[in-house]
Amino acid sequence: MFIRKMIGSIAFSLVMLSAIAPFSSSAATDTQNNDTTNQQTQTQQNDNTTNSQSSEVMPRVILPDEDRTQIKNTTTGHYQSVGYINMGDNIATGVVIDENTVLTNKHVANLSNGDMTFAPAAKNEGSFPYGEFTEKDVQAYPGQEDLVLVHFNTNDKGQSVGDVVQPATIQDASSVSKGDPVTVTGYPGDKSLATMWESKGEVLTNSGTQLTYGASTFGGNSGSAIFNANNEVVGLHYGGVEGESNNGVALTGDVLDFINENKK
Repeated sequence: MFIRKMIGSIAFSLVMLSAIAPFSSSAATDTQNNDTTNQQTQTQQNDNTTNSQSSEVMPRVILPDEDRTQIKNTTTGHYQSVGYINMGDNIATGVVIDENTVLTNKHVANLSNGDMTFAPAAKNEGSFPYGEFTEKDVQAYPGQEDLVLVHFNTNDKGQSVGDVVQPATIQDASSVSKGDPVTVTGYPGDKSLATMWESKGEVLTNSGTQLTYGASTFGGNSGSAIFNANNEVVGLHYGGVEGESNNGVALTGDVLDFINENKK
């Protein structure tokens, strides 16, 4: 299953779907397709779960105990490393982890066609404190995990993205366990365009390759950093199970080795 334009989902396996949002100032609709030619358009109010099985990873999951807060001072602390991704028809999230490197999802990079732009610490549609950076190249994790490193060109002043913001600190995900507090920070498509939101929750499970957590997300949160209590990145959000949890790639083992070997 492959999905192109959506607030919703791209499948990287039979049931693994993830969340991006269509680029629109009103964010009025979201689209979920079964292929690139057969599309089903819905309003954001339709959660599209009527025919979904409970175990299916969905494009976005608002949980009953939703705790999302807008981050207005985006240029402080760890928030500055989180950025708004624009791909023309779709939007998503990424996090700066080195001088020229941003971490996001494979399905996000697959939609960009080399035209991704990244605005670190974006405040809203009209306020990009550190400007925008253009995509240079992509290195996708060779395994199943929905993770990719995107390297960006310098800006017109010759600055790298890691020169204008402090890259996030990564902590091995083996350090978090059930009950630990986490936050998912990004640019959900059900809020005003290019506004940063933080969602709070707790780790539900840590399988060693995947984290599940009780923090709500929406389309546009694809590629959002999962921060631990020390504001270190331990995972990368990609989707969730409706009414149960959200899911992310655990940054540990081979995944963490890949990141450290290819960031620059």
